[in-house]
Amino acid sequence: MFMSRRVTQFALIGISLSLTVSAASAASYPKALENELIAICKAVKSDSRLQLHRAVKATGLSMRDLHDGLVCNGQDMLTFAVTHNASETAQHIARRINASPSVLTAKR
Repeated sequence: MFMSRRVTQFALIGISLSLTVSAASAASYPKALENELIAICKAVKSDSRLQLHRAVKATGLSMRDLHDGLVCNGQDMLTFAVTHNASETAQHIARRINASPSVLTAKR
């Protein structure tokens, strides 16, 4: 009896976890916003300040909000730019978010 109760508990935990995962994936970003955020990551990597400006403007969000919340391949915008040797966009982002110049020299 003890064993069957334990199996039932594990089954309930598994069902509740699968429901949580499916509910989280259902609440995703609208496709248009997702495409705009992807365009920002591409613009950062392209090292084009004009392309970055246009991509940021299309979202209607500020550079600071995007830097604080947007993740490009697991990195914030500034780190992503430095990692991909996009010095123009890295300097532009650093100026817009008031980051210190020492942030630009740190590279893994």
